[in-house]
Amino acid sequence: MYERAGASVKRACADVRAAGHALEADRGEMSDEYGYSETHCIDYIGRLELPNVTKIAEHMGMTRGAISKMTKKLLAKGLIEKYTLESNKKEVYFKLTDLGKMLFEEHAKRHKRWEKRDMEFLSHYSTEDVKTVYQFMKELNHYLEGQIEELL
Repeated sequence: MYERAGASVKRACADVRAAGHALEADRGEMSDEYGYSETHCIDYIGRLELPNVTKIAEHMGMTRGAISKMTKKLLAKGLIEKYTLESNKKEVYFKLTDLGKMLFEEHAKRHKRWEKRDMEFLSHYSTEDVKTVYQFMKELNHYLEGQIEELL
């Protein structure tokens, strides 16, 4: 279904899964010890090539300062380690510890479960129906963002 409906539906489903993260956290299903941002920081460290503060910040849409603070917490919790390359001792990179790898893998499993759940739901609708709803939601979101801007 993703392939038929295109990238816009993938983004919409990713937004739904992000909301699912928040709901699971509220219900206590995700460990209170690892929040949404920390879990996604772990995810990027696990997936990026030579992850450093700048790369992680760009991918997460956060400031370098916020990522620096978060990586310090992750270091303290034993989820990541920092290292440098022989060719550049100045630049600091991160890698997952065994505990970090466990959290990374659990996070990936959850995303697969959510994707399967979403695809089962979407399979009841035609590609055109999904595209129409997505377009409506995108336009509604744009409209609401404009309303918020007017209030500020």
